[in-house]
Amino acid sequence: MKLKTIAQGVKQAATTTRGKVAGGAALIMSSATALAQTAPAGAEAAFNEVQSQGADMAGYAWPVVASITAALIGIKLFKKFANRAS
Repeated sequence: MKLKTIAQGVKQAATTTRGKVAGGAALIMSSATALAQTAPAGAEAAFNEVQSQGADMAGYAWPVVASITAALIGIKLFKKFANRAS
């Protein structure tokens, strides 16, 4: 193929609606990729702080979950034995 033929094909593809949509999508993806390369300085520290606070809260929640589960099992067993006794 000659360079002129390739240039005409590219021009024709760029002027169609499909070509415009594909070109716009390519521009958006390339700009998003360029902007996503580095995070702001404080963002990493903030995410680390949120992660550590979430881990602490999950640690505080496990005793509560265990006690609620034990209480529900106890209530079911009490009902079961109470119904058998009567």
